[in-house]
Amino acid sequence: MENKGLIEKTETFLKEVVMGELGKLQHAGLSYMQFVLMGQAIEVLGGFLDQKPMKAKGQGAKRFAACVKYLLGGRYRLLNENDFLYHTLRNQMTHTFIPGNQLLLLNGEENTAGYQHLERKGNQLVMISGVFYEDLCQACERLLVLLKEGRLKPKNIAFGDDE
Repeated sequence: MENKGLIEKTETFLKEVVMGELGKLQHAGLSYMQFVLMGQAIEVLGGFLDQKPMKAKGQGAKRFAACVKYLLGGRYRLLNENDFLYHTLRNQMTHTFIPGNQLLLLNGEENTAGYQHLERKGNQLVMISGVFYEDLCQACERLLVLLKEGRLKPKNIAFGDDE
């Protein structure tokens, strides 16, 4: 498949699965499950940044860090020092569904105290699902720009109808 087709397939995947499915979870008003999937989505987005197959083993932390550094940036990059977000958000939430005492996970309705996304409340990092989702959508858009501008080589992902 030529690059244009690979980019279109990636765009469809990002819009339908990453942004679309996570958007549905956002509207459901859940408190935890969207954080599990958004943490995993960061790793998936990072998988588009390297030259290895998407199924390459042992790449989780590297891919998560790459997405944080190049697609999310800003405060996320600073907070992932020593892989903090990878360990507390991605690993702990993926494997236990329990955020531990280092994260305070809220959806918008639960944020009655008016916390800001990525602010520190004592020893906890506050994460607000709606803001996190919007940031993840922006990361998807940044990835698409890199692909369309030819600054990243597209990958042939197993998604959708292969003709």
